[in-house]
Amino acid sequence: MQSDMKGIVQAAVEEAVEKAMGRQLELMEGQLELLGRIAQFLGIEASPTRVASARKRTPAPESVPAPRRPSSVPVRKWVKSQAASKPAKLGPAPQKRRGRPRGAGRAATPAPAATSASPGPATPGSYVEGQEVRYKQGRGAFTAKVTAVDEKAKTVTLARVSDGRPVVRPFDKVTPA
Repeated sequence: MQSDMKGIVQAAVEEAVEKAMGRQLELMEGQLELLGRIAQFLGIEASPTRVASARKRTPAPESVPAPRRPSSVPVRKWVKSQAASKPAKLGPAPQKRRGRPRGAGRAATPAPAATSASPGPATPGSYVEGQEVRYKQGRGAFTAKVTAVDEKAKTVTLARVSDGRPVVRPFDKVTPA
């Protein structure tokens, strides 16, 4: 009974292995065909002995060294181009990355009509204590009141409206509200 069971299990395992190996060979044939096309595109001759040996998997004897690359296959050596041969950049390079472009956060030069509508960065002497302003910090913009102006360091000390916290910001990050 036990020997019958052992034989049945062995037969089932052999059948499963044969199915898997058959599928593997089918996949390998497709890959070999694709590699042959790539070799043809690159101008490399595919030797029929290499393809035939890849399809049949026979263990090589240990005393025989592994075969080397046939001399008919050319070796391509890549030569680094000289720096002088690079063409000068004429315009912005085409965007290759996905997502937000590098300069997206920076505003372009505004149109003349837009300049009068939105307040720009003020000059050092234009801030007065008690004046309500907006300032940028990180990714946000906040409203605050000016508490002190340091013209030598070109900074403004502000008290945030929401929580009264004191903040020191440079003139270019502060705009009149």
